[in-house]
Amino acid sequence: MLSSVACEKGSTLPNGQKGEPDGPAIDSRLTCNWRTGSTVDSTLTSYTTEVKQVGDSMFILRASGLKKIFTGYLGACNFPKEAKKNGLILKVSGYVVTYPDITLEDIIANPFEITSYQIIK
Repeated sequence: MLSSVACEKGSTLPNGQKGEPDGPAIDSRLTCNWRTGSTVDSTLTSYTTEVKQVGDSMFILRASGLKKIFTGYLGACNFPKEAKKNGLILKVSGYVVTYPDITLEDIIANPFEITSYQIIK
């Protein structure tokens, strides 16, 4: 079973996560609705990655060589519409998000919030 971490800014929790958000994230840098207790685990700056399409409408980012990304992928809550193309190369900056017991969940991609991006090809 696949779980999603993709969401739109200001929406409810990503698909596959239980319930509604309990309240604001602990970290004020986060703008998406994450679970209570969510914090910025690390910051990526100018990271070059590839867009992968999962199913009909979900898009994630490949995360090769990043030790803290235990799924191998980043699921952006604010994925830009113009970047939703399988195989597209992006340069992104943003926040890797964590929350209590995240490693106990079956998620397809680590939560991520994009702060800037550039389409490469």
